[in-house]
Amino acid sequence: MSVLQEILTWSHDRPMWQRDALRRLSVQGELDDADVRALTDICKSGHGLAEAQEAAPLDKQHVPDRATGPSVSLGSIYHHRGVNALAEEQTLNFAPGLTVVYGDNGAGKSGYIRILKSACHARGREEILGNVVSGSAPFSPVVAIKYQVGNEPAPREWTGALDDELISRVSVFDTHGAAVYLTEKTNVKFRPFGLDLFDKLVQACKSVRLQLEADQRSLGSDGVAAIVPQFVAGTAAAKFLASVSSLTKPDALSALAHLSDEEEARLSLLDKALLDQKANDPEKLAQQLTLRHGRVTGLARHLGAVEAALSDTAVSAMIDIRAAGSRKAEEANRLRDATFPAGLLAGTGSENWAAMWEAARSYSEEVAFPGRAFPVTADDAKCVLCQQQLDLAAAHRFEQFQTFVISKTESELRHLREGFARQRKVLLDLRVQTEGVEEARKEIALDQEQLASEIGEALTGNEDRRKAVVACLAENGVLPPDLQKVVPVSEAVAALASQLQERIRLLRASINKEAQKALSAELVELQSRKLLASLEGAVLAEIDRKKRFAAYGLCLEETRTQSITAKSTAVTKVAVSQKLKQSFQEELGRLGFRHMAVELKEQGGADGVFYHRLVLTRAPGVELPKVVSEGEQRCLSIAAFFAELSTADDPSGIVFDDPVSSLDFQWRGSVAHRLVEESQRRQVIVFTHDVVFLLALKQCAEQQGIAALDQHVRHLPRGAGVCEAELPWVAMPIKKKLGFLKKAWQDADKLSRDGHQDAYEKEAKHLYGLLREGWERALEEVLLGGLVERFRPSIQTQQIALIADITDDDCKLVEVSMTKCSTWLPGHDKAPAWRAPVPPPAELQEDISKLETWVGAVRKRRV
Repeated sequence: MSVLQEILTWSHDRPMWQRDALRRLSVQGELDDADVRALTDICKSGHGLAEAQEAAPLDKQHVPDRATGPSVSLGSIYHHRGVNALAEEQTLNFAPGLTVVYGDNGAGKSGYIRILKSACHARGREEILGNVVSGSAPFSPVVAIKYQVGNEPAPREWTGALDDELISRVSVFDTHGAAVYLTEKTNVKFRPFGLDLFDKLVQACKSVRLQLEADQRSLGSDGVAAIVPQFVAGTAAAKFLASVSSLTKPDALSALAHLSDEEEARLSLLDKALLDQKANDPEKLAQQLTLRHGRVTGLARHLGAVEAALSDTAVSAMIDIRAAGSRKAEEANRLRDATFPAGLLAGTGSENWAAMWEAARSYSEEVAFPGRAFPVTADDAKCVLCQQQLDLAAAHRFEQFQTFVISKTESELRHLREGFARQRKVLLDLRVQTEGVEEARKEIALDQEQLASEIGEALTGNEDRRKAVVACLAENGVLPPDLQKVVPVSEAVAALASQLQERIRLLRASINKEAQKALSAELVELQSRKLLASLEGAVLAEIDRKKRFAAYGLCLEETRTQSITAKSTAVTKVAVSQKLKQSFQEELGRLGFRHMAVELKEQGGADGVFYHRLVLTRAPGVELPKVVSEGEQRCLSIAAFFAELSTADDPSGIVFDDPVSSLDFQWRGSVAHRLVEESQRRQVIVFTHDVVFLLALKQCAEQQGIAALDQHVRHLPRGAGVCEAELPWVAMPIKKKLGFLKKAWQDADKLSRDGHQDAYEKEAKHLYGLLREGWERALEEVLLGGLVERFRPSIQTQQIALIADITDDDCKLVEVSMTKCSTWLPGHDKAPAWRAPVPPPAELQEDISKLETWVGAVRKRRV
């Protein structure tokens, strides 16, 4: 498992904000202020201190698996527009093996490197700016990188829209990102690939901690301390305030602060009872309270009766009886129709008729025929109404009437009507408001104004209800939907009566000082609780403040770095294995770094970083930067980079940006050889502005039989980064120099043919200067066979046999040709009388051909 994979697995148990921080660090390289603020908010949201925040934890896509999968190589960069001052519509091509991109300082190489660092894996991406010095608004970058994945038939393309896991397997080595960081000029520290994330995570923890501490301080000081002096020490309320913490439950505060109705009544009682004890004539006060108690008790009974009579139950009962009576009357009508013969007077059997029948019954049983059951229908009987003798038909009708009247239906109907009449009469006779009631209410208002007001509202509301119900019953209608509700107040008045009774009891009882002290203590307790209720908002705010303060404490706990340092140490010990150390030594050997013994030594951990120091094996106490040169430091960093690559079985491409920008002369060849050697197993792309290093790369490639792709980046009037396939003149071998000269001759010949003689002569003199350089290059490369070369410290003695065939003709031709070229070199002051004409195009062409013919002849005879 690679270091980055180990970090990914470890991160799963880290707080979400740290996982998000690792993602940002892996993608961006560094965190800005906005990142720190966002991470702080994510941390706070995890403990309820902020709204839920969207977090994107470190995931596999942010940590490419560098140990598996097919290799990835770059094909080209296409720049449409928008990157730095690069010219538009430029394509920089790369070969599968070795590609050398040459460009002077300011030619535009850095723009292409920034594009690559945006797509590939690098030690921190750089912001890609537009052409900010153009004088107009810069365009947004539009670029495309074509790359090959393994043996896929078609290349893929990255356009900058999203992170691409595959292309990120290509690594970029530059001065800002390497496995060896030169953090200080006096200190060289080895940081294996990926372990810098621990260091940066620790810095993120420190930054987030500063934000959290500032937010925590903004919560202010204890808000309860200022109100504690208002409470009597020792009371439950005072003790509660002293114990307020982040764990205090608001329900506990509510339960203590809010008095029940009984406790409110008790508070009022104690307050008055203790005042009663101070009366000049307790007995007289007791008598007055007794009379008042009687009046209040009577009022409570009256109010209770009113509420009972007007209750929803009582009103519903009356409505139900009325409805039942209506149903029973319909049933009685049906029975009457079935019982009575046709032709009777209208209304027979009705309620009025029944009243008449009952009056006749009373007269018969009490006066006319005492002791005989009504109706009397014997032979001597007479009608109690018309006083006539009853015939058989009349007697039969009387019997039918009696049967109807004594039937169950009629009996139930009479019962319902009587019950309804009684209940209706109760409402009609009910007097909600009386003088006595009003007098009692006014008396209560003397010291219970609120209660007296409630009584008045209850009396008014209940009287309105009574009138509405009576009207509904009289009109045989339905209750209105907005019927006034019963306003209950009798229980409160009854409680007042009980309080008066208790005051009387306490007043007449012999209360000693201890008892009074106990009552006073109870009163203080209730008063303190009531005061606490008035300050409940402030106490709740303090509880919330303490909860938030404690939550910030939990957040701050997450910023501790000990566990990060411990993990960094553990991972580093595994990552910096014997293989890595051995690979480092092997890389030093390949680079020819043998003149001093340097090794990696663990230096312990701090703040998430486990350090290794490059030390002198024989003098570990001597600071290495005081011994090695700047070039040697870069050599060590390249060795460490290749050592890190050796730990991952992933031959994807690597890109070097000016790897020898600060190398000593003696290390150029070694580094060139190592890079060319690496191009045999993976794609190697080298950006450089160093011509000597360029030539060293070309020579090493030729020696190892590797065909390198040349790319030349130039700064022209249309912009920087103009791409050409040819290297600059100074880096061309003799074959390409000859090709360049022949093409340039064609342009010069055209100037002559078009009559531009002055322009031709100027160009011809320039070409003779280049031709002389061509002879010099041919002398070094062809005649001497590479035995010695400028800027190369070594002599190729194995090539010495080649120079045995050098003839006098060779020497004479070289001397004559270079002398002629020198004649036309700019910078040589000519005598005024010397007016030799510039050789015409045909002669110039012949002179170029002489060089080409001679080069071919020498090479042919050495085959």
